[in-house]
Amino acid sequence: MQQQLGSGKTAVLVERIIQKILTQKIDIDRLLVVTFTNAAASEMRERVLDAIDKKLEVKPENQMLQRQINLLNKASICTIDSFCLEVVKNYFYELDNISPNFRIGDTTEIELLKQEVLEELFEKKYEEENADFAKLLNVYTTYRDDTPLKELILKIDNYMQSNPFPQKWLKEKVEMYHLEQDVEKDFSETPWGKVLLQEVEEELTDAISSLEQAKEKIIWEPELEKFVQTLQNDINMLQNLKNSVNHWDETYQKYQNLSFITWSRQKVDSMYKEEAKKIRDDVKKKLQKRLDKILKYSSIEVNQDILDMYQILKKLENLILEYQQEFEKKKREKNIVDFSDVEHFALQILCHQTEEGTIEKTAIAKEYEEKFEEIAIDEYQDSNLVQEYILKAISRGNNIFMVGDVKQSIYKFRQAMPELFLSKYASYPLKEKQKGEENLKIQLFKNFRSRENVLQVTNLVFQNMMSSLLGDVDYNQEEYLNLGADYEVSNQDLKAEINVIDLVR
Repeated sequence: MQQQLGSGKTAVLVERIIQKILTQKIDIDRLLVVTFTNAAASEMRERVLDAIDKKLEVKPENQMLQRQINLLNKASICTIDSFCLEVVKNYFYELDNISPNFRIGDTTEIELLKQEVLEELFEKKYEEENADFAKLLNVYTTYRDDTPLKELILKIDNYMQSNPFPQKWLKEKVEMYHLEQDVEKDFSETPWGKVLLQEVEEELTDAISSLEQAKEKIIWEPELEKFVQTLQNDINMLQNLKNSVNHWDETYQKYQNLSFITWSRQKVDSMYKEEAKKIRDDVKKKLQKRLDKILKYSSIEVNQDILDMYQILKKLENLILEYQQEFEKKKREKNIVDFSDVEHFALQILCHQTEEGTIEKTAIAKEYEEKFEEIAIDEYQDSNLVQEYILKAISRGNNIFMVGDVKQSIYKFRQAMPELFLSKYASYPLKEKQKGEENLKIQLFKNFRSRENVLQVTNLVFQNMMSSLLGDVDYNQEEYLNLGADYEVSNQDLKAEINVIDLVR
C-alpha cells in the first residue's frame, strides 16, 4: 500500500495509472479507481485520456497505449457508490428479498418515507400504551412534543449506517453502559471519564497560562509583590489540581475544596494591577462555569447514573431496531433502496463476519481480487468504515494505492473517518525507512497553486491553530506547504494580508 499527501493528488493518480500501463503492461480495465464524486470520476477519465494522448504523440506506434483508448470506456473509474451498485446488480441473487429491478430512491423520497415510518411507529406505541415507549418519552421529550425522540432515532440510525455491522455496533455501544459489576470503580477508568478528565486538564492548562500572563504583567513592579504572590498561589493550587487528573475521585475532591484567596484591597497606583485582576476574575468565572458541570459527582454517583441510563438505552435500542425493521419493510414494498443500503448489500456479497468476529471473503470477493491488479482511492481522508471493508475485501492486501490529505477532511458530518487515514499516516514508513515490501508513505508537500508569500503566511497561521487535538495534525515544519510553482517574479514587493473578522460580542 502507498499513501500520498499534499498538492496535485489527482495528477499523482493519473501518473500512477499511466505508469502501470507503460511499465507493468497492465490494461486500464484491470484497475479500480475510486473517486469521491461523479464529477471527479468524469474528470479523472478525461485526464487519463489526455495523458494517454500525450504519450501517443511521442510514441504513436505503441499498441499498448492505443488499446487503452478503447478500454477506457469500460474502465472502473467511478465513485464507491457506483462500484457497490455494480456489485449488487451483478450478484443480487446472493441477497434475500431483493428484486433485480430495484431503484435508488431520491433523497426527498427517502426522508419522507423515514418520517412516515416514524409517525406510524409512534402512533402504534401510543395506542398500545407501551410502558417502555412512555419511559423514553418521559426522558427525551416534553409533554407537548415528541419530536426530540424522533430526531434522536434518525440521528443514531444515520450514524449506524457508517458502520459495517450496524446492529452489532449499536448493541456494543449500549452494553458499554452496563456497569453493574463495576459501579464502585474510579470513573477515570471508563471512556467517558477519560474524555471528561482530558477536558478538565485542558481547562486547567488554559487557566494556568492566563494566570502566568497576568503575573508577568506585574512582576516587575516591587510594590505589587503581594498581588504577584496571590497569582502564584492560584497557579500552584490549579497545578496541584491538574496533577491529579488521572484519577476522578481525587480530582473531584480537590475541586470541591478549591478556594481562591481574596484579592488584596491594598491601594497601589498601577494600571497593570487592575488588568491582572480582570484576567484573574475571568479565569475564575470561566473555570467555575466549566468545571462545575463536569466535576459534579463522585465516581459511585456518576457510575450509578450510567447504570440507570443503561435501562433507558436498552429501550431506545429496541425502538431503533423496530424502526429499522419497519423502514426496510416499507422500502421493499416500494422496491427502492438508498445509497447506504447499496453499500451494505455490497458488503454482504463480498464478505461476512464469523461468530468469532473475524472477516472472511466470499468467492465473489476473490473474483474481484483476481480481476483488479490495483485499487486506487482518491480523497482517502473522506472514506468511511463500510467503504474500507468493501475495498479491503477485494484487495490482495498489498495493492491499494491511496491519495489524500487529512487537512482537507470536511465530511465527518457524513460519517467520514479521517482516523483511517491518520492510522496509516502514523504507521507507514517513508522510503528511507521502508523494509522490504512494507507499506510505504510518500509525502507530497509542494504547492503549485500559490506564491511563496501566501504559503509563508498560511504556514504561520495554521502552525498556531492546528494540533492533533484540533485538526488531527500537529502542523509543524514537517507539514508545511512548500513552494512548487514557478511564478514570474514581480518587481513589486508582494505582501499577503490577513483579515480577521471577529464576530464575538
